[in-house]
Amino acid sequence: MDYSATITTSASPDRAARMITDDLELWWSTRVDRHPTGFTIRFNRSHVTFAIDPGNTTTDFSWTCTDAHMIIEDVDEPQEWKGTSLIWRVAPTTGGCKVTLTHKGLTPQIACFDVCQRGWQHFFETSLRNHLNGEAAIPETSQPAA
Repeated sequence: MDYSATITTSASPDRAARMITDDLELWWSTRVDRHPTGFTIRFNRSHVTFAIDPGNTTTDFSWTCTDAHMIIEDVDEPQEWKGTSLIWRVAPTTGGCKVTLTHKGLTPQIACFDVCQRGWQHFFETSLRNHLNGEAAIPETSQPAA
């Protein structure tokens, strides 16, 4: 089963969706390289590149990982994320919205599942939720070792 979680926020659906995509540096990693068709997120010596999928709407969108180099202790394959997708669903609720993230392909069968699931618990379930609610987010700030 793919990693999936839902958070709630007082932000409107349009505002939440905009903050997810426009504020990557504020909730995920301070090292984001944007390009016309997607972006690359960097942390430590690792990186993942995502293409923004066609057919996205304002509140239902997805990104496909086109390149990955994840340096994780006890994980031999640094490209496990390549070909996986982040699927975002933002739905209105009374007083705000709920945001669901499904990382399609992040399953218990891949070696990084435990550490990557903990990563999403931090970056999605805590940092992004805080950011959407006007609280202090906790993005990755590490730099590669010199």
